[in-house]
Amino acid sequence: MSRGLILFAHGARDPHWAEPFEAVAAQVRAARPGVAVRLAFLEFMTPDLASAGDELAAAGCTEIAVVPLFLGAGGH
Repeated sequence: MSRGLILFAHGARDPHWAEPFEAVAAQVRAARPGVAVRLAFLEFMTPDLASAGDELAAAGCTEIAVVPLFLGAGGH
C-alpha cells in the first residue's frame, strides 16, 4: 500500500500567500519520507483538491488522507 497526504489550504490571489503552507508541506515530507505529500487549494491557486488526488492516485497511492490547513489570514 502506498500512502498519500493532501494538505488542503484555502488559497489566495497573491502567490506569496502559499509560502508558509509550502514550508509546512516540506516539513511533513521530511518527517514522513514514505508518504507522498501534496499541497492543494480550495480556490484561486492550483492544484485543486481533485487534481492533487488524481496526481497521488496516478503516482500509485492507494490510501490518501486529507488534512485541512485553514490557518492563513483572509484577504477577500
